[in-house]
Amino acid sequence: MRYTSRGLRRRRNTDKWEVTLTHRDPVTGEQVSTYHTVEAKTEKQALRKRDELILELERKGGAAGSKATIEEFMAAFLDYKEKAATVELSTIRGYRHESKLICRYIGDMRLGELGIADVNDFMARMTADGYSPKSVAGPFRLLKQALKWAVAQDMLTKNPCDFCKPPKRAKAKINALDREERTRMLGLARQAPGQPLAMAIELALTTGMRRGEICALRWSDLGDDGTITVSHAFGLKEGGYYLKEPKTGSSARTIPLTGHTSDTLCAMRKDTFRILGEMGVKGADPFILGTQEPESRPYNPSLLGKEYAAFCKMNGFSCTFHDLRHTFATMMIAGGTDVRTVASYLGHSSVSMTLNTYADVDPDAKRSAVTKVEEAFDIDMSRVADEVAGGSEPVSALVFTVDQLRAMLAEAERRER
Repeated sequence: MRYTSRGLRRRRNTDKWEVTLTHRDPVTGEQVSTYHTVEAKTEKQALRKRDELILELERKGGAAGSKATIEEFMAAFLDYKEKAATVELSTIRGYRHESKLICRYIGDMRLGELGIADVNDFMARMTADGYSPKSVAGPFRLLKQALKWAVAQDMLTKNPCDFCKPPKRAKAKINALDREERTRMLGLARQAPGQPLAMAIELALTTGMRRGEICALRWSDLGDDGTITVSHAFGLKEGGYYLKEPKTGSSARTIPLTGHTSDTLCAMRKDTFRILGEMGVKGADPFILGTQEPESRPYNPSLLGKEYAAFCKMNGFSCTFHDLRHTFATMMIAGGTDVRTVASYLGHSSVSMTLNTYADVDPDAKRSAVTKVEEAFDIDMSRVADEVAGGSEPVSALVFTVDQLRAMLAEAERRER
């Protein structure tokens, strides 16, 4: 931010000088006048003090005299992000929620007054109010991003968030259905073939697709080769759901279907287009789980969530719809599928994301992997306890005398020299 001198006037019979400066408020765009006092015996000294004041204000970074509060600044930043169209509308919706949390604690502060202690205090108060580390980290990251933009706009010279850290987040525990429960759920779903909820459950358990991706599937996405293509998804913005491109480039993907899923979908598609043909409709491409008509309406993701919750309550399951995606990933990794293939199924942008999320979800798989260690050596790797139980003598431990240990230590020191 740049300051311009608009006047220098000495107060009568004193060594105090009134300095009038102006600057353009970067948030509101208004021309703002600020008034300051410096002490000097001569006009030359006063001019030097005025220039030092301007330099100090510009070094502190915008906001001395600015009318912008954190709340006003965050609103301007989010409007900029939305107009720039650099993030999804669903992301903007999340940002606005996190911005409300920020403003609840520090919204009335002036932008230029915000310091490192204020940022740390805001996070500490959120934690004291019962927010989890994850819930605190989200607003912190948004504030850090916003203040980085403020620095780029010459509104600040430094970002206080660069010197702060949010509370350490504990790794969320993955809730995946075990073999018995996922088999039971799939069996119940298959008792209602062709029903949107039943088909959604089968697709989630056998492909790992997200809820918004499943609801956005159209019949043109179903291949004749037993595959289905994820080409769109539903995102949630202010006012409801909207159809969008997949989350990342890797999220757009083609997934092989099981024989049962593929046959069921092909039969459903055949019935749909037979009915549309009898109605004289051509060129329609309805949503697979939506209404089967020319102007197809999709299966609303919120409705899917509610119906799935009711299904779980009636049948004794304790998991969210997104947990079916976790279930799919867990069973694939436990079954020996390489991680890169699992990442491709899930539409993850990197293999490391899959590893970070699911590396520890199946302790049984880790325990069974020890057989690979045993097979890597041409020596008996059975447990000593088993040998003792079988009547053989236990393996004796190596024992050294004090003199032998001293000699080995001296030899090691000699080699180092």
